[in-house]
Amino acid sequence: MSDIINISLNEENGILHLVMDAPNNNMMTTAFLNTFEAIMVKVAERAEKGGIKGMIIYGGGRHFSSGADVGALAERSEKEAYDDTSDELPASHILQKSHFTFLRGLPFPVVSVVTGFCIGSGSEIAVNSHYRILEKGARIGQPESTFGILPALGGVARNIEICGMKNAYELVMTGDMIPADQAYEIGYADVFVGKKQGLPEALSLIEYISDNFGTFEPEKYREYIKQYKQSRLV
Repeated sequence: MSDIINISLNEENGILHLVMDAPNNNMMTTAFLNTFEAIMVKVAERAEKGGIKGMIIYGGGRHFSSGADVGALAERSEKEAYDDTSDELPASHILQKSHFTFLRGLPFPVVSVVTGFCIGSGSEIAVNSHYRILEKGARIGQPESTFGILPALGGVARNIEICGMKNAYELVMTGDMIPADQAYEIGYADVFVGKKQGLPEALSLIEYISDNFGTFEPEKYREYIKQYKQSRLV
């Protein structure tokens, strides 16, 4: 498998575009994760400078992400096993998780536009974003439990927060894939749109928040999306 990973970060009109265009439908190999983490460092540096209205994360091809490479996941899980003699999680795991969970603390809205498959660690990128816009035909899932593990990059807590305990439990523990319309019904998706409408909708959402609220406060993310959706009904 090629180790050449194309994840780009560009800025257009004050909005960051993080585009994942890696082999095998953005399979999250070790090389992918290393590149993603390096990009997150750049995002943090850009956030400190200010002047960013939002960030959109999406796949450059048909799929958001096909999830982790099973072989690499098993190897990583073995290396990062919890050591109950020290009562500490491995430093490498803590660092990797921080590059996912820090998304929801950024001082601007982070929107994942989901097309095609959004599975496993790929779904953890999406749920750690403030908002998820799913296009028709997308399918999401957390299949980690079928391999005897659980989502470890913030996915469990965030699925509970956005979907509720019952829905999150079923999503995580069954490992089932669900379609975009069902994901919207259980609260995983904030907006459900037709094909090729995800990016325009994300731009619209970010501009609405910027125009109407100015400073983005992460803890108020539910209030912003509620008012945005109400404005679309007028």
